[in-house]
Amino acid sequence: MTIQASDLESPERLMNLAQSGRFSKADLAPLLCLQMRHEYFEMCATIEKRLTETCTASGNPCLEGGCSADGEICLEPVLSAGLDYSRACGAVFATLYADPQNRNGA
Repeated sequence: MTIQASDLESPERLMNLAQSGRFSKADLAPLLCLQMRHEYFEMCATIEKRLTETCTASGNPCLEGGCSADGEICLEPVLSAGLDYSRACGAVFATLYADPQNRNGA
């Protein structure tokens, strides 16, 4: 779901919606200043890597021949995590966005 004007009524409302997993990381990133966008994407990548490692450790790869990620981030466990992944990145966003200096002033 894309961010609507009503979602921006207050920083608290936006952060609550983000934490509920309502928005994608691509929707939220432009609301952060340029310096914090990089940190945000890095923190979400850490979540993606953790999901991939958990999937790999399960011994139940999505491909017959084994895991194709080989130390890289795999999209399958991220997609499988669905709302939990969106909530985790939303929580990261809310933590960063809580500081007014981290917000995009535009």
